[in-house]
Amino acid sequence: MTVGETARKRVRGCWLNEDMPAEDHQQSLRLTAPRAVRVEPLSPNAEQQRVLELAPGHGPVLVLGGPGTGRSALAVEYAARRIEAGLEPDRLLVLSPTRQASARLRDDLSVRLDHGGRGTRTSTPVRTWAAYAFDLIRRARTAGFLPAVERTPRLLSGAEQDTVIAELLESYASGERGGPDWPADLAEAVPTRGFRQEVRELIDRTSEYGIEPGRLEDLGEQHRRPEWVAAAVLLQDYRDRLDLGMAEAFDPAGLLTTACLLLEENPDLLDGERKNLPVIVIDDLQEATPAVHRLIRILGTGQDVVAMASPDTVVQGFRGARPDLVRDYPGCLLPRSGAPADPEPETGRTHLLTTGYRMEEDVLRSWQRIARRIPALPGTLEMRQGMTSGPGTEARTPAAPADPASPASPADPDGTDSTTPADVAATARDHGATAHLVASPPHEQLLVLQQLLHLHHRGGIPLGNMAVIARSGPLVAELARYLDAEGVPVNRSVADTVLKTEPAVTPLLSLLRTVSTAPEEPEAHLDQDTALWLAGGRYGGATALHLRQLRQRLLQDERAAGGNRTSTELLLAAFEDPEALADHPVPGAGVQRIARMVVAGRAAAGDPAATAESVLWALWDASDRPARWEREAVTGTGPAARRADRDLDAVVGLFQAAERHVDQFPGSSPLAFAEYMEAQDLPMDSLASTASQERSVSVVTPATAAGREWDVVIIAGLQDGIWPNTRLRGQLLGATDLADVAQGRTTRMDHRSRLAEVRQDELRSFATAVSRARQRVIGIAVASEDHQPSDFLDLIEPWRDAERPRPLTEVPRPLTAGALVAGLRRELEDTAQAVLRGRAARADAEDPGPDAGPPPRARPAASALARLAAEGIRGADPAHWWGLLPLSTEEPLVDTGTTPVPVSPSRVETALQSPLNWFIYQAGGQAGSTQAQSIGTFIHAIAEAFPEGPAEDLLAELERRLPDLGLEPGWESDRVARAARRMIEFFGGYLRQMEKAGRSVVAVEHRFQQELERGGLRVQIRGSIDRLERDGDGRPYVIDLKTGKHAPTAKDLEELPQLGVYQAAIAAGALPAEEFGRPTEPGGAALVQLRTTNKNVKIQDQTALGPDQTWALEQIFTAAAAMVGPRFLAVHGGVTPPRCALPALCPIHSEGRQSTEWHR
Repeated sequence: MTVGETARKRVRGCWLNEDMPAEDHQQSLRLTAPRAVRVEPLSPNAEQQRVLELAPGHGPVLVLGGPGTGRSALAVEYAARRIEAGLEPDRLLVLSPTRQASARLRDDLSVRLDHGGRGTRTSTPVRTWAAYAFDLIRRARTAGFLPAVERTPRLLSGAEQDTVIAELLESYASGERGGPDWPADLAEAVPTRGFRQEVRELIDRTSEYGIEPGRLEDLGEQHRRPEWVAAAVLLQDYRDRLDLGMAEAFDPAGLLTTACLLLEENPDLLDGERKNLPVIVIDDLQEATPAVHRLIRILGTGQDVVAMASPDTVVQGFRGARPDLVRDYPGCLLPRSGAPADPEPETGRTHLLTTGYRMEEDVLRSWQRIARRIPALPGTLEMRQGMTSGPGTEARTPAAPADPASPASPADPDGTDSTTPADVAATARDHGATAHLVASPPHEQLLVLQQLLHLHHRGGIPLGNMAVIARSGPLVAELARYLDAEGVPVNRSVADTVLKTEPAVTPLLSLLRTVSTAPEEPEAHLDQDTALWLAGGRYGGATALHLRQLRQRLLQDERAAGGNRTSTELLLAAFEDPEALADHPVPGAGVQRIARMVVAGRAAAGDPAATAESVLWALWDASDRPARWEREAVTGTGPAARRADRDLDAVVGLFQAAERHVDQFPGSSPLAFAEYMEAQDLPMDSLASTASQERSVSVVTPATAAGREWDVVIIAGLQDGIWPNTRLRGQLLGATDLADVAQGRTTRMDHRSRLAEVRQDELRSFATAVSRARQRVIGIAVASEDHQPSDFLDLIEPWRDAERPRPLTEVPRPLTAGALVAGLRRELEDTAQAVLRGRAARADAEDPGPDAGPPPRARPAASALARLAAEGIRGADPAHWWGLLPLSTEEPLVDTGTTPVPVSPSRVETALQSPLNWFIYQAGGQAGSTQAQSIGTFIHAIAEAFPEGPAEDLLAELERRLPDLGLEPGWESDRVARAARRMIEFFGGYLRQMEKAGRSVVAVEHRFQQELERGGLRVQIRGSIDRLERDGDGRPYVIDLKTGKHAPTAKDLEELPQLGVYQAAIAAGALPAEEFGRPTEPGGAALVQLRTTNKNVKIQDQTALGPDQTWALEQIFTAAAAMVGPRFLAVHGGVTPPRCALPALCPIHSEGRQSTEWHR
């Protein structure tokens, strides 16, 4: 059972297990997302008909065709007709470069055969070349040709290969094993991810050309390449690692080389393959590597081979594709002795397809401009020149509108288009290829958004018929995030995603690790950080407020039951027992959901037959997310729907990865899968489909775009250094030079020649991107001080004005729902303010004239907002506008009927001066601790440790503790140390004055609480006294140590609230009687200013509070009344600048002004 059982998926009878054949060719039913395929049979043109009319036994044929000329459709039709003519499907082999391309061909062939009444559910004839090699190796092992491979062979993914290389490099760095002696100039590069990529490329070249470690070392010495000598050690360790731990695992390059060796060294096996596969169809031959060409030559010589190629559009160059080798076809497949059964002159074996079915005229011209800069192969020049634009392209979808962002296109200043729909349609045909320069990367993103929305809303082009193509994965991800944030549904390939970083996947992997770990291990139980992260994540969904409330309620329950566990212990226990939170359904819902997942996962993991799939399914099923996310994705709108859709895509990808892992590692534990996934730093090859392509814009790289087409293609990032990226690949370790040596090239290519090769590769991928467009291609580049446009931009639309450079495009306001709502609300707000101003002016003039009423534009704006609100557009409904919502609560902070108001002496002054500031501090809105506050705490700690001195002990303790401040050496730490020593010296000076005054210390940091009541208002004073002293008359004397710079004036000190509260609490009996002769008669209080600039310590005394003095009690009850709430007054009190605890919440401060407030 897999995640596909959500209604979002459907069962589809399909060809055998995608690209990896199932054992014994059993039928495989897979749960997959629906995939759009062509349903009508090909109506061949004359060029295609000549290929379809080839008689059986025709031998090798090469079909050259540009993009959109029907090469893939011809491959499907040729294969279908051979099957309809009686050829068994398992005697036909259809090869393509990637799994995605194979999936499309497989679907098209299946539908084509169903349409012709020849539907079949036998083994698929469609394979990637790696899949065919894998199948050959699997069968060869079964037949006994590979005795060293004991287990079923499997393909080593790129992500796995990267992990193995990373582990080897890490073991070298840690000294776990002796490593290669890398050249000195590579030392700093070795720990980087880029170096791993270079190593991987070098290993692929050695696998591709069959170069063993010893041979690599010899070549390094022979060609004076010390990096090859060093890499030979790593290559040997890499091979040993695979041979000892994963002998059945083959990397893609090694897979093909092994298949070639099997066929070359075992003639009987080769004869059997040729007899069983008399017909071979190859699509996208231009993407083949030298190893693939070698395999095709071995297998296809003398066979009926139809190879389709477009040498000008290549996207697998970074994986070693060699389109130049297409020139050897079909001659390289002719038998060396004798003639084919039906001999035909070799010159007649190459067919050209020049009739276009995709690109509109201007798009075709753009592609041809690119293709002319690519070295021509035999036949390609004639093919390029003869290509025609697609007939009937405009009939498929509405015509693309004119470009409103073009410098020549009229647009209103506010971004509203002034062109009419008729004008748009009329100019569309003249502007099928346009180029834009913008001022910055943010402008580039904005223009992409604007173009998509304009073409969709004004041009009627469905989002699914548009694509954004960028050269690199990071740029694709950035653009996808931006469009998604702006409300545009985005379709991204799961194959481009690092699954472990997806918000919907990471928690599942974390829980999988937890529930699969042995109970006695610490990792079997959630720690605090992980538990809180899970509770607040995509599956828990709890807020910080929920968790705080839950802690409080659990603690109350615990204390009521007589327990003494902490709130953290109680919370972690709740993650193990869903029933523990039955009494707290609202704040505990998220934690309870995670707890159910933990319990279900542990139960599934306890099954002896547990696999990663079964445990993941238990976790997923217990989360109650499937139905909710499906409902949000299918019926919802806005960010929540897109997020749910993206999360479902990621989970589908995870289950597919788990399924593949279980198939490739029979008997492996769920924990092994969790560790395997967490080790992957690269995207994993996946056929998992994403969001509905009909309703979302595709944002892809050229490699992902290959084989697909859209009405509109926007190509972004056309800056120098980005596209083209002429950085030489494989140069750090010389992988490219190694390939040259392996092919017998005697002279080493110079730097200029290498750059030319890279640029040609970049041109081919760019040609692929441009040729994906049916009606319209739009290129965008940034021109600024930091970014220079690429010359590729001019290949889309040349700039022919020699007198001035291409101008920057002014980007109109995108037609987003948010922008529309904002504009309408702004219109209504301006209208309301105009009306209010008019009324105010008449009132000032005592004019009794009639109210003019709202301007004419107000009613249409209000009507439009009402329509948008009815459609559920966010922000349109006034009921949700800021400033118009009712208060969230009218409840006071404290129920004064049952609970006393807690009052802290140090906060009374703030509550009296500005109740709002007090509330903000109380709610945790104050800034974090400053260095001055940290030093103050530091000084208080020393004063507490040595309450009676002497001075030398205080200074000694200061020196001992100074390192605890964590200050970096330098002038700043010296300044702080001097200030701290001065404060300690002042404290010593105070102790001497205390003795002279006849007082003695009784306690330090003395905590107390005292309840008072007046007029039915109960107050509980709770606080801590820095120093509690006893004077000569036995009365309590309060000392508060101050380390700040500001001291109150003498007048303010007379009724200073903090000291007054201390004295009032003492008078009410807050102190123990045994320590004082007169405990309820305060002897006074004082502030000891330790940060003074005076030569001596500054002591500010407050006279003793007499029995007839009530000012302190007045302050206490006034402050307590303000603290109750629910409204808190904001007061600035004439202070300039105003001291707002948090200006954004202060209605007097401009930053916190009410959003609906209007001032005349």
